[in-house]
Amino acid sequence: MSFVLVEGAVITCVHGGACRLPGPGSTALTVGGAGALLSGAEAGFAFGSAAAPVPGMITPCPATLPNGQPQPCVTAPTRPVGRTAKLTVAEQPVLLDTATGDTVSGTGKGSWTIADAGQKILEAS
Repeated sequence: MSFVLVEGAVITCVHGGACRLPGPGSTALTVGGAGALLSGAEAGFAFGSAAAPVPGMITPCPATLPNGQPQPCVTAPTRPVGRTAKLTVAEQPVLLDTATGDTVSGTGKGSWTIADAGQKILEAS
C-alpha cells in the first residue's frame, strides 16, 4: 500500500529541485483537510529556478541551457505505478507516493519522484 498524495505533497526532480504540488486537490476526497491529488495534476508542473521561483518552491532546479540561462524541469504525467487501480474520484485515479515520471529541462530528459505524500493517514493501491 502507498500513501495518497494531497495538496502540498513534495515533488523532486533529478537535479535536486523540490516543490510542494499546488492544488486544487479534490473536494470529494480530503485527508486532514487537504484535497487528494488526481492523476493529471502532476503533468506540466514547472519547477522553479533561483532566478524565477514558483509558489511552493523548496529548492530551485539548477538545470540550465548550454548558454547558462535557467531552464528548470517540467514534468510529464506519472507512470501507471503511481496511480490508484481502484480508488477513483470522478472516474480519475488518485496519485500515490510511488508516483514517478519523466521531466524535460535545459539539460535534456530527466525524472521526478515524490519525496513526501503530504499526509500519513490514507493508503491505497
